[in-house]
Amino acid sequence: MSKPHRIRPIEPAHIAALIELGRETNLSPWAAHDYLSELKDKNSIMLRLETDENRTIGFIVGRLITCADAVAVDAEIYNIAVSPEHQQEGNGQMLFDEFLRHCRERDVRRIWLEVRVSNEQAIAFYVRNSFAVQQLRKDLYRAPAEDGFLMSRTL
Repeated sequence: MSKPHRIRPIEPAHIAALIELGRETNLSPWAAHDYLSELKDKNSIMLRLETDENRTIGFIVGRLITCADAVAVDAEIYNIAVSPEHQQEGNGQMLFDEFLRHCRERDVRRIWLEVRVSNEQAIAFYVRNSFAVQQLRKDLYRAPAEDGFLMSRTL
């Protein structure tokens, strides 16, 4: 029986692994400077899932957003990925649950995300986690060009 995976904060040394995992899972590409910039933002929530050998097998990147009323706080998920060989094992749920915990600690009221309309597996995951489609965004993605759904859930 394998040891359980651990969730740890993302550090600059992990960025190359995130970029590679993004390629493996067909995420919209982020460059190293995108991750570094996000790491510097105090409102970012950046978590990685690692094996007992410290190998990154998943991650989630999001940010807290102060709403227009300057009182309420929302969050956005920018990327979530789990390596293909570790999918369907509850690892994405583990990452998402930890992201939710961070959001609840900061009194987030709603979480937002965008997803390709063709990404049925991700959409099903989000629906299982109480997200609902709020809007269709035409031509949201490039490489390849595709529409996206804006989804949200309340906490």
